[in-house]
Amino acid sequence: MSPNPETPNITEPLLGSATDCSDVSRRANKIPNDLTLENTSLNPLEFSETTERQNSPPPLKHNAAKLIVTFILFVLSGSFNAILGKLMTIPMYNYPNFLNNAINVLYAAACFLYIIPAAKLGVLAPEQFRLPKKTFAIMGLFDAITYTLQIFAIVYLSGPLVILLQQASIPMSMVMSKILLRSTYSRWQYLGAFVVIIGIIVALEPVMSNRHAPDYLCVAIHEESDCVVCKAEVTEQGCLSHTRGLFYSDVNMELFDMTDATSSPMCRWEQSTHATSGASTTLVWSAVNVVACIPMAISSILKERALEENEIDVIYLNGWVGIFQTLFSFVLSIPAGLTSSPPVSPLNLPANMWDGFKCYVGIGTITTGCHPDQCSQAPLLVNSFVLVTFFFSQFFILLIKFGSANLMFLASTFIVPISNLAFALPIMPDPAVLHASDVTGLLVILSGIVFYRFGSKLCGKTVTPEQEEDTISLEP
Repeated sequence: MSPNPETPNITEPLLGSATDCSDVSRRANKIPNDLTLENTSLNPLEFSETTERQNSPPPLKHNAAKLIVTFILFVLSGSFNAILGKLMTIPMYNYPNFLNNAINVLYAAACFLYIIPAAKLGVLAPEQFRLPKKTFAIMGLFDAITYTLQIFAIVYLSGPLVILLQQASIPMSMVMSKILLRSTYSRWQYLGAFVVIIGIIVALEPVMSNRHAPDYLCVAIHEESDCVVCKAEVTEQGCLSHTRGLFYSDVNMELFDMTDATSSPMCRWEQSTHATSGASTTLVWSAVNVVACIPMAISSILKERALEENEIDVIYLNGWVGIFQTLFSFVLSIPAGLTSSPPVSPLNLPANMWDGFKCYVGIGTITTGCHPDQCSQAPLLVNSFVLVTFFFSQFFILLIKFGSANLMFLASTFIVPISNLAFALPIMPDPAVLHASDVTGLLVILSGIVFYRFGSKLCGKTVTPEQEEDTISLEP
């Protein structure tokens, strides 16, 4: 399951395998080369014969109104999917392990809501039930690694940066496909991937140089009790005004000395460094987010091969992969917990999971430290994410049904800037501050995406079926 499926780019739901359930890539669904995606049926495994398609144009093909509505809904649902994928981690900040496992369980359950009745009604071919589960288990292992890394990275990275880093799936997937499948790509696709990498470097440069961080920060002397108070101050005077032994009256707006002892400072005003500004943490989790593309690409390739070699329903495949992914994710929770902030030891993991469930239903537990629980919005944000992910996957299918793969690529490209810039809106919790480097990185990455998806066609070059197939297979 993916916070997006076969590739973690912005067009993939964070739920992971949710997009896999509706994967209509040409290779994954075994579409003959002489069939085009716009002519596929709503069932990704059912396709009309070439002669039938030539004699009877696909229904609703020329229905401009439905196509426009579907295009808009795809862009909106994809943008909300990306935004909610980050927003849901804010109230669940202290519980990334629970969040990861909960999404896995919800995804697998959703797939089996289809698989069980489909099996009883004879919709699924009996041969599928005899496929060895070992293959599904291997896919589940790679997916579990991928989405554990991604969920933890998204928790500790800013929304705009997450959107941009997810585009690293393009070059990373190209590399893995080249190595494992001997895939071929056009020069424009190589150029696009290279430009995407340059854009990511541009976006990360301010983090590496720490040049956007303030010169000084207000740091708590005792983080457990005073972190929230101190980190809210942005001036030296305000920072040093907090002292132990003073009580602030909200009624009279005055400070009262509650002891006769000499007051001690709660905060200190110190020069910003990579450590105090969080730049080092951002770089580490940025690398984790990019590295997660490797097991993701391997899993995608294994699924493609399984679908090529066997007549298998996509949802059946991903349902079983989701089961194993859930099991492996529980095991990975032990080492993953040690990387969270604050770290969660194996002995404390059950309690952390229980507290995560309570946060999911709106009940906070942690009241101290730099990130006390703010769980009131957790039920709304997490459940909204799951719901939006479902609709996004449906609009993905409909857009290809009523339009074409190129139209889907265009809509997916729109999602990147919309979701990236949305985090700067005043309605967002802690709105992002847009710098020139942020806009530049976004524009460079968008240029790379355009080169990769449309470069050859815009310049009138011929794209081979294999290259077109590889382009599609990198999409959700």
